[in-house]
Amino acid sequence: MNHWHSMRASDADRERAADILKAAFAEGRLNPTEHRVRLDAVLRSQTYGEIQRQVADLPAGPVPFTPPSFDAANRALQANPWGTHAMVPTRRTEPLAKASLIMGAVAPLTCGLSAIPAIVTGHLALGRVSNTGDEGRGMAIGGLVLGYLHVVGGTLFILAGIIAGLSH
Repeated sequence: MNHWHSMRASDADRERAADILKAAFAEGRLNPTEHRVRLDAVLRSQTYGEIQRQVADLPAGPVPFTPPSFDAANRALQANPWGTHAMVPTRRTEPLAKASLIMGAVAPLTCGLSAIPAIVTGHLALGRVSNTGDEGRGMAIGGLVLGYLHVVGGTLFILAGIIAGLSH
């Protein structure tokens, strides 16, 4: 028994259908009144079936909705209308970039001892990110900034103490 049409739709499902309507309107398949009526219906819809009724006669590329016909060969697809969609590939985040940001962030708690490793791992991470194309450039830069701030701040603090000691 297949009841995908009565399954509750999410906001993402309604937005996807609204994008289909928007494309159809831009291509001249819908006039302004029909677009507005269908869009209102999609935004109020609660189930896949209600959404399907509004976009069934429009081309949508790889659609998440199955056709209303049912046959045994299509059983798995009809049971899960989202089964044909591929996962979006994600890029790996460079571990050294994460380490740099963490060490830079905990530098105040370690009295600045983790600032130098934050700088070193930040530079290593930037090199790896530029070579591999992985994610993490922002984390590496954040770790570098925090590391350098703690090194410069610690150096200025020590110099201020030396100057204050010499002036007495």
